[in-house]
Amino acid sequence: MKTEDRGIALILAVWAVILIGGFVTGVMVLGGGDAAVTANRIDMARVQGLAEAGIVAAIAALAEPDFNKRPGLAQPSAVELEDGATIMVEIRDSCGAIDINWAPEVLLRAYAVTVGMTSDSAARLAGAIVALRQTAPSNDMDAWRSGPWQSLEQLADLPSMDTATLGALRPGLTVNCAEAGADLQHAPDAVRKALGLSGLSGGPSHGLAYEIEAQARLASGANITLVAAIWLSRQQGPPYYFVTGWRTL
Repeated sequence: MKTEDRGIALILAVWAVILIGGFVTGVMVLGGGDAAVTANRIDMARVQGLAEAGIVAAIAALAEPDFNKRPGLAQPSAVELEDGATIMVEIRDSCGAIDINWAPEVLLRAYAVTVGMTSDSAARLAGAIVALRQTAPSNDMDAWRSGPWQSLEQLADLPSMDTATLGALRPGLTVNCAEAGADLQHAPDAVRKALGLSGLSGGPSHGLAYEIEAQARLASGANITLVAAIWLSRQQGPPYYFVTGWRTL
């Protein structure tokens, strides 16, 4: 082989090594990326499962036939697992909030003012909410199915409604109670103030409608918060409850 041929062969060999090395490095990088993505997906699947388990456990406790054994609603409960994962579960009586399918316009207006809306804006909001209620829901165990407002997310479609305003309104509103007032024992401060401002008195909850919020977090930092709305059945046998809403925060 001529010297110049050997030189060309050497150059080609060097380039081959460089290309092969680049290919191997690329595969290793991609492999590492895939591993990270897979690990992240596993973490998200696990944290989702833990949050769902918290909600299922809360539903089972609420459906306990012996009322005295049912969980209290005052403070969230937390469980820490051996690997550092935590589950925080909070149960709220839905009738501590104002049901936009049932509340009188004066209460809706008072609540909007209480959370910071102007009188004019509050009046427009209350009027728009009531305008959609063409027929009153029937007072039965399936009342949550018959209201025109199926979720609070629908409020985002109202004119001039922005994310900040909806965020301020949400804690004291619900579509899951099927009562015109609110239970003062379970109501947040803004709802209590609204009841006073409107001149209405809150009534006791029927004890059938609840929201369950479950937050799960792993030691890796992966976390998720789920909220389920349920109605307990008045029947003695199954089904013992109905899931009326589900969302991820």
